[in-house]
Amino acid sequence: MQSTRSAVVSVTVAVLTLALHAQQAAVPKPTEAQQRPIFRGGTHFVRVDAYPLQNGKVVENLQAGDFEVTEDGKPQQIESFDFVRFDTFTPETTRRDPATQREGFDMAADPRNRVFVIFVDMAFSRQSGAVVDTNPLKYIEQPLANFLDRILSPVDLYGFLTSRNSTKDLVLQRRSVVTKSQIADLWRASFIDKDDSDLLFGPDTTGPDPQSNVTNAIKARARLDATYSTLESLVETLGAIRQERKSIVLVTDMLPRWTPDKSILEKRGPVLPRVGIRNGKLGTSDPNQGYVDETALSAEFQRLALMDFDRRYRDLLSEARKQNVSFYPITPGGLQAPVRPGAMRAQQQTTDDLRSLASETDGQAIVETNDLNAGMKRIADDLAAYYVLGYYTTNTKWDGGVRTIKVRLKGTGKEIRARRQYRAPTQEEINALASGAAPAGAATVGGAAASKVDLETPIQAALAVLERASAARTVAAYPAIAGKTLTIIAELPPTSVEAGKWKDGADVDVIAATIGGDTVGTARAKLAAGSRSVIIPLPLAGDAWPDRVSLKLRSEGRPSADEWVKVGASGGTLVGDPIAYRSAPRMTDSPVAAFEFTRNERIRLEWPLLKSVENRQVRLLDRLGHPFAIDVPLAEDTSRGTPRLIAQLPLAALRGDYLIELTASAGGVTDRRLVAVRVR
Repeated sequence: MQSTRSAVVSVTVAVLTLALHAQQAAVPKPTEAQQRPIFRGGTHFVRVDAYPLQNGKVVENLQAGDFEVTEDGKPQQIESFDFVRFDTFTPETTRRDPATQREGFDMAADPRNRVFVIFVDMAFSRQSGAVVDTNPLKYIEQPLANFLDRILSPVDLYGFLTSRNSTKDLVLQRRSVVTKSQIADLWRASFIDKDDSDLLFGPDTTGPDPQSNVTNAIKARARLDATYSTLESLVETLGAIRQERKSIVLVTDMLPRWTPDKSILEKRGPVLPRVGIRNGKLGTSDPNQGYVDETALSAEFQRLALMDFDRRYRDLLSEARKQNVSFYPITPGGLQAPVRPGAMRAQQQTTDDLRSLASETDGQAIVETNDLNAGMKRIADDLAAYYVLGYYTTNTKWDGGVRTIKVRLKGTGKEIRARRQYRAPTQEEINALASGAAPAGAATVGGAAASKVDLETPIQAALAVLERASAARTVAAYPAIAGKTLTIIAELPPTSVEAGKWKDGADVDVIAATIGGDTVGTARAKLAAGSRSVIIPLPLAGDAWPDRVSLKLRSEGRPSADEWVKVGASGGTLVGDPIAYRSAPRMTDSPVAAFEFTRNERIRLEWPLLKSVENRQVRLLDRLGHPFAIDVPLAEDTSRGTPRLIAQLPLAALRGDYLIELTASAGGVTDRRLVAVRVR
């Protein structure tokens, strides 16, 4: 909620990364389309994958002069041209798996490598009347084995996710898988055996009790929320990897578009169902999770009941088009006969929604068939070959708007399948590319920098912090700016904590430097033994503002660890950047740099006040910026000298990526501060 996005163009660093990994991936040398520079004199380079078809197959032997490309109706000159074909039935010895997640993402940046993510919806797959199969994976295992072993080319990359994953779990690979048991091993993980709605609301119930229907209804909406959240994040993450097409094989029997349902709240009545009561206290059904206060659980009921999934469906389509992500829905339930009166119309609507998801994103829907093997082959055949066209846009109005691309064959005027849209950069992003500087708030995907081209709004800039922290190997760093004061928080990510790294503490050296490399501030702090994080005030010398801050962890008897973080411009006028703390039962509050939390934790945010404010408000938003009807208390504290606004939020009712928004105003000036959090 990688939130990092690249719906526009590839950035300079992506081209360099692509060239570096071309030899490692054991594929031919970069073609003209890949070697072409992407920035020239204040303009912008766009790559378009095109699929001219005849009798269901891509027409070969075309040249650049055979194509016409328009952007918002205006002709564009094709500057680079390439034809890519994919061979299948290649011996296993020619396949080389990426060694790490970030290497897989780097390989995926090459347009000669197709990218497939197989996404299985654990809640809405294999429907049979009123019965939901608890293991939909078994119906797709053999078709997937055939797809991966006999259809994919040696340079194709694929990954697996379910609706119980987050995109942080996405790993792209090339390894050939030939048996159902090996497929099952790829899926096998403790986190997909857990249903978060069960943990929070208890198991599904049956019987005449009206509360049973209420509980089951809210749990279904919670599961659908998880599905949409992961798909939304996946689209953004794939868009950040490259411009050319990415494919999501969506294994589900339905993607509901439920609208807000106030009747759930009315049927619930003034009290919550008691499925969350444990030992006399309101909590979850998981003894390892912390207790939940009634306000938080009530807010979750209200959030889910009033959620508009029809809007999320439409937003998902729109974002997929901008990010050039194609959906290939495949229904493991196959042909089904409705068993309830009136169910035929509902089933037809469900099928139409899946077909629309595919057609609106240039994919194919494999529905109403029991032959999943043939369906998987159709997906690969649909992308068996394509052309990659590149052009420098003639539209130099850098407004961050969405632009429409159309590709036609010359002489015929026939429009062909091709990338439909991209997002234009802003003037700030163009200036940053022209100066050779990484824009403030530059994001990372798998450790590779992505231009702020991808962060057209403050929301995306906030979400990028999650990806930066996720990519940190040993230590995460977060810069908090309050006027001309800079504070650095260094935090060990969960992988370091679980591995016992730095359990005996470490010295932390901090250096702040300008874009020219001049040092403008240094500090040293101590990460205490058994501690996870440390706050480091960083005094700055002179008027120069740092461009980046570097950290080094040192401890006797072990290798040092290095990390750096980009520093943006000075903070807001009224309110500075917050310092966040995580807290949990039997745990001392700990400052946060990696904004990832578990559901038994709370987050406390402290914004320093730079001036007195007249109005202030905190809201919880989803990753698209839509607010939830949840009251987040906000208080002002002056007990420690500098006035601070403080908000606390329990996370037990949340799962996925969220934004916490503070707005403060005074004297006609308004500050808006956004903090992104990920709850697992």
